[in-house]
Amino acid sequence: MYLKPQPFINRKNNTLFAVLIFAVSLFVYYLTHARSLSFWDAGEYITCSSILGIPHPPGNPFYILLGRFFTIFDFGFSHAQVVNFLSGILSSFAVMFTYLFTVKLITMWLKSETDAYIAYLGGFIAAIYTAFSFTFWTNAIEAEVYSGLVFTINLVIWLTLVWVEKSKGLSHQNILILIIYIFFLGFSIHQTSLQIAPAVLFIVVYPLLKDNIKSSKFWTRAVFYTIGLLIIYLIFNEIGKNTHLPALAKYMFAITFVGILYFHLKKEVASKVWLFALFVILVGLSTHLFLYIRSEFRPFINEGHPHNLKLFTDYVLRRQYGPTSMFVRRATFLYQIKEQFLQYFSWQFFHAETLARWFRTPQLVMQTISNLIVTLLGFGGAYYHYKKNKHSFAYFFSFFFMASLAMVFVMNLSDTEVRERDYFYVTAYNFWTVWMAIGSLGLISYFRKKSKPLFILIIILVLGLPILNFASQYHIHDRHKEFIALDYGQNILNSVEENAIIFTNGDNDTFPVWYAQAVADPNVTENIYPARDVFPTEKTKEDIARGMKFKNEQCEGIRKDITIANLSLLNTGWYIKQLRDNEGIEFVLRDKHGNPLPLEKQDELIDLCQESPKSPLYPMQMPKDVKLRIKGKDENDFLEVEFKKGKILYVKDLATLQIIKDNYRKRPIYFAVTTPDAIGFENYLRNEGMIDRLVSSQSDSQYDIQRLTTNIDSIYSYRGIFDETLYKDNNMIRLLNNYGAAFMRASQHYHKQKDYPNAIKYMEKGINFIQDKGRFYSGLSQLYIEAGYYFIENDNVEQGFLFIEDAIQFNKTNENLPFIIYQAAVYANSEDKGIELLEKLKAYQDTAIINSYIENMK
Repeated sequence: MYLKPQPFINRKNNTLFAVLIFAVSLFVYYLTHARSLSFWDAGEYITCSSILGIPHPPGNPFYILLGRFFTIFDFGFSHAQVVNFLSGILSSFAVMFTYLFTVKLITMWLKSETDAYIAYLGGFIAAIYTAFSFTFWTNAIEAEVYSGLVFTINLVIWLTLVWVEKSKGLSHQNILILIIYIFFLGFSIHQTSLQIAPAVLFIVVYPLLKDNIKSSKFWTRAVFYTIGLLIIYLIFNEIGKNTHLPALAKYMFAITFVGILYFHLKKEVASKVWLFALFVILVGLSTHLFLYIRSEFRPFINEGHPHNLKLFTDYVLRRQYGPTSMFVRRATFLYQIKEQFLQYFSWQFFHAETLARWFRTPQLVMQTISNLIVTLLGFGGAYYHYKKNKHSFAYFFSFFFMASLAMVFVMNLSDTEVRERDYFYVTAYNFWTVWMAIGSLGLISYFRKKSKPLFILIIILVLGLPILNFASQYHIHDRHKEFIALDYGQNILNSVEENAIIFTNGDNDTFPVWYAQAVADPNVTENIYPARDVFPTEKTKEDIARGMKFKNEQCEGIRKDITIANLSLLNTGWYIKQLRDNEGIEFVLRDKHGNPLPLEKQDELIDLCQESPKSPLYPMQMPKDVKLRIKGKDENDFLEVEFKKGKILYVKDLATLQIIKDNYRKRPIYFAVTTPDAIGFENYLRNEGMIDRLVSSQSDSQYDIQRLTTNIDSIYSYRGIFDETLYKDNNMIRLLNNYGAAFMRASQHYHKQKDYPNAIKYMEKGINFIQDKGRFYSGLSQLYIEAGYYFIENDNVEQGFLFIEDAIQFNKTNENLPFIIYQAAVYANSEDKGIELLEKLKAYQDTAIINSYIENMK
């Protein structure tokens, strides 16, 4: 049984197959990649790549630098398309290395060069399954760091097997140094690149373990070191908690572990090699210096503002998101396995909804069949792998274990995540395809000895399944006509008046807006409404001019006059200061006499917003009922909000109140409709489409109908929304409901005015944005009935009955329809028309009741 990959493959043929797989993957990714930004992090990554910005912690600096390099040579394509295609290139390399390392694993049980085709076939099947699995393909067609993550991990696995093939003892340490460098360069793409590092270490020391595993001395040391490392972790974990260094335990654990390795391997590995390894680690991590340096130049997106050592450390260690621990579970481990890892696993292969439609089979049945195929092929492949070569199996199992169960334990996802997190486990699903491929080889080997027709059938099945998976996934991954996220951003910007402030909620109503402001895109148009009912002071004008100067230097998109205030980020001091210093928002902290504090004191208090009650922005619970009055242009112009006793105001709430207090009636102020609340200002909001404007007085009207209808009819772009060939995921469907809601508001307004044609027009249009249209049909039918009665009562009988016919079309089973038709016909002296409609209704309702109405009209 071979301990190493064997040289049974033809290098030229293997390289040719690898390049072919790379080219096929890249071609498909080119056809399906998004020509614009997508929702979630993609918009932020594209924008930061274009402007060399600082994205959310921990920054992914090498990915941003790589993206920036590609946008310099955009060849006339939009920056969104260029950075999206970068993901396709990185993913294609990842697919290629899946093929290459699978071939090496399989050669460990081949007998001669004549069996090389087995390795080629296994590598091909694994690569095709990987390339067109759900999460992997998704990451390949939009700007996401996980494409680069999987590329570096797969490259490391291939290099590890190259080292195993070439090494004698611990020779060829140059390859190990290269692996260490790629690990930490990958860390600069995504910090989970180190997830398979323990597996690589296991493979490197595997010969030593194999020779000593039966020694009692070995196990005594192993137990001693394990207990010692655990004690060190626990001790420094407590020290870290008390010294505000939550990551201290991890670093001390790592240092101690490396010390143990050095002690046992110092004879095999020279000191200069250890030093060189430290050097390449620093080189790999050196791209993080970009964050430190670039932040000082105040780019338009500068999250965390890591321009000094403290903020830089906080940024890289992700302290903005609060402390986390593997040992304090955020959900039960069973839940994390079942409801997250395994649920995401069930999405990866053979899109059940598509297959159910093709084969006219219930989706649950098709999902069960596809899950069985994936499970049996994978477990069968793992078993076959183990039987053919235990060493090859041990190598690969270590990778899979670290990417699956260990990754679930380390990531420790909560049961209230704001989005699905399947991308964290993309490497595990990638590795599973290798066992699916080996399982396919096992089937071929078994049936090779059976009848020839059965063997041919198995060959067709084994090769057909990856192609079926590809075909079933194609539609849901074809993004080449998708502009929904881009339009979402530009529609929000184009809704509002000049120099406005917009409060947004999270990623999906902020990143597309940032992109539209910062990046020149030929697919974006601009609309600017003149400001109304605002009275800017000289200071306000100066602040606006300062903000415009900053954005004109930093941004190349539309509506640079607008300031976006993201409510999630308003919980941080650095963001509040950026809005004030860069965007020109007035934000003034005052002493108890109402005088502005010195700027240095204001900065100090803002920085303490999460740490000390000394800061006026520190979270507070109202000790009693409080009414807050915000003055406008004069004493008679004010906003008044009330906070009940016990109400908790967080930093973002207090910052929002301060922004409104300092800018009210000086600049237009809006809340995006996606914000969960307006901290008490709800009665002062008037909807204008995708945004609600803060106005100066309460009234019964909830809409500015003229601005609302102008926006939804003339200003907004709806590309792709009504294209049935464009797949829309659940997140898109949920966000598109906001457009539907805007049309429904217009419909409600006209309904109250008894303007039935417009009420019906806007309701019909609104329903088209909503996937579950059926639940609105009864309401639309009722609107048609009211319109019919209204026109009949006003002597337009013909139009009235047309509306009643439409009511029948949308709610044929409404039990009140026979009486409604009868009553309308009698009132209009149009019994013949009533009988005609009732006759049509017989196909859907009780004919006895209908006949009684017909008899009464004869």
